[in-house]
Amino acid sequence: MKKIFTIILALAALTNVVNAQNFTLNPKNIKAQGSSTKNAIDMNVAINNTSIDATDTFYQYEVIEVNMPGTWKLAICDPEKCLDGSGVVGFKSDFTLMKNVAGSFKIDFEPNGVPGNGSAKVLVRSVKTQSVDTFIAEAKVWNVAVKTVTAQQNKEFSFYPNPAKDELILKYATKENIQVDIYNILGVKVKSVNMSGTQTNVNIEDLQNGIYFIRFKDDGKTISKTFTKN
Repeated sequence: MKKIFTIILALAALTNVVNAQNFTLNPKNIKAQGSSTKNAIDMNVAINNTSIDATDTFYQYEVIEVNMPGTWKLAICDPEKCLDGSGVVGFKSDFTLMKNVAGSFKIDFEPNGVPGNGSAKVLVRSVKTQSVDTFIAEAKVWNVAVKTVTAQQNKEFSFYPNPAKDELILKYATKENIQVDIYNILGVKVKSVNMSGTQTNVNIEDLQNGIYFIRFKDDGKTISKTFTKN
């Protein structure tokens, strides 16, 4: 019985050696983004041959999933070469990677001026051991015009000094009067002022020393910040 158990352990150990992963991919999920004016959204995935077998150097990759706008183009380069037509499902190619040597895949999404999201899933296989792994590349592309409008609408609110003693100066670009409320640490409103233009001066001499909250609403958003009176 003991002999049979020993044989089973030996077979299990041999199976683990055979099925052991003989290469690594890093990262396995990579993301990049950019504007629609960029020629390409590119990224890299490193592959490292960690096999204990010096003859285990022959690999293949296959594109198994692609999702992106129809006007986009995708190109994939393996550690050795770049080939035309590599950005479609079903494309296969092989490459050589020596033991204890690192290489990289280069993935390029070409948005051609069109915003949207794209992704590609690639399977990598050791020809000798049939060990496999996958990586996913994801690209996000925004429209430059939309990005610019959003940036203009995001007006920044600032104030100084902090801590403040007698006066607080508020900086916020607005054409309409906006009511600004100041609350103490207990949530009690202690002062209200109207803010307009680009700068508003607030007299806080009458406030006791402590921490206060500045709060107001604009474009449906609530803006809240803290300051210290001393």
